[in-house]
Amino acid sequence: MKLNSKNIHIIIIVVGIIFMLLPAFHTNIWYDESYTVALVNHSFSEIWTIGANDVHPVLYYYIIKLLNLIFGTNILIYRLFSVVPVAILAILGYTHIRKDFGEKTGIIFSFLIAFFPIMSRYATEIRMYSWAMLFITITAIYAYRLYKERVTNKNLIIFGIFSLFGAYTHYYGLMASGLINLALFIYLVKNFKEKKVDFIKFMICAVIQVVAYVPWLLIFLSQFGSVSSNGFWITISFPNTLIEVLGIQCAGRVLPKELAFAMMLVLYIYIGYLIYKSVKEKTEMKPGILALIIYFGVVFAAYIISKITTPILHDRYLLVVTGLIIFFIAFFMAKEKNKWITIVILAIIVAASIVNMVGVMYMNYNSSNKEMLRYIDENLKENDSFLMYSDEISGFALSVKHPGHMQYFHDNNNWGAGGAYESFGPDMYRSDNLTDIMEKAERKNMDYKYIRRKL
Repeated sequence: MKLNSKNIHIIIIVVGIIFMLLPAFHTNIWYDESYTVALVNHSFSEIWTIGANDVHPVLYYYIIKLLNLIFGTNILIYRLFSVVPVAILAILGYTHIRKDFGEKTGIIFSFLIAFFPIMSRYATEIRMYSWAMLFITITAIYAYRLYKERVTNKNLIIFGIFSLFGAYTHYYGLMASGLINLALFIYLVKNFKEKKVDFIKFMICAVIQVVAYVPWLLIFLSQFGSVSSNGFWITISFPNTLIEVLGIQCAGRVLPKELAFAMMLVLYIYIGYLIYKSVKEKTEMKPGILALIIYFGVVFAAYIISKITTPILHDRYLLVVTGLIIFFIAFFMAKEKNKWITIVILAIIVAASIVNMVGVMYMNYNSSNKEMLRYIDENLKENDSFLMYSDEISGFALSVKHPGHMQYFHDNNNWGAGGAYESFGPDMYRSDNLTDIMEKAERKNMDYKYIRRKL
């Protein structure tokens, strides 16, 4: 096989997908994942009703519900399914980014999608982040095509669908979709004389998006009000929040967040230098700059909301818009004329990702993960119950693996999301009164001290 740029690109995609899959083959789950697993055992209407008490939209749960109907409760299938959108993004580097912005940009984009440390940490979680990232990145790709070309029906339909999908998957997706639509609206208004027909088509698409989101809008306002009045688990403190937010793409289970922050800071400085060169040489910059504006627009919006109401700025949520920052980096790195500088930077990123991957795999495949489950299997009696505290919420993972046993949740922090716990079924009893819980518990012979230590 001739090793030309296309073949190199394909090899990067294949190796990258294999790399991302390395930590995925296990059935351990943490609380957020247990919530997903439990919720999709309900009907579609119940997912909507119960999800209305959570702090995320429900499209992702509907997607997983379809898997549930086919495979039943299968944690491994759910986990592998989370890698699918990241693999698609790597492929989009070949099919879309390469076509629109050149082969070098496409290759670097696919490479970073596969090998940024953030991917090995979150791409295999049974959560909505990787799917939201795919939806928002596709929205941005087609928004640029609508900007660059005439507003064709095909491009507009794809744009509208994935914009709506992003908004229905995560609220960071809602902010990103809103900002992308706003940017396109401003462009069409500024060029109304030449783009009158395009503007009308876009406005029809925008109205359809808004109308389609109305069913969830009232729920969103209710969720937002509940979070604002009851507080939220996210906290903002400086410089810690700044370090986490700016360093998240290089953060992992092993690398200290300060090192991840330093790596990203150096990378941003280097890209800043490339932007400076682009200004001097008068080369195209708009696509990369627009991606950066949308990304940090979401960060800024989350920060403003956090200051006005309640904290929602959290580093993990930025995976939703990480496709944009990866495109920004790839777009300007492709302008580097010295290939060895590019190779060295990508090699450092791979090294950081490998170190992180080793840590993730050690955590996921460690034999000690089975000790607590083995203890439960050996000692759990027919009428035994689970007693859980809000600071020990890993107990919910146990309840998912052992359905049919009553769960008593002492919500001593009073999270204000009581309805969301209905996802764990009728066997869940929640109260902020420990005496009330203990009176209702049928048996108390479970060695809770042991379980607490293991959790």
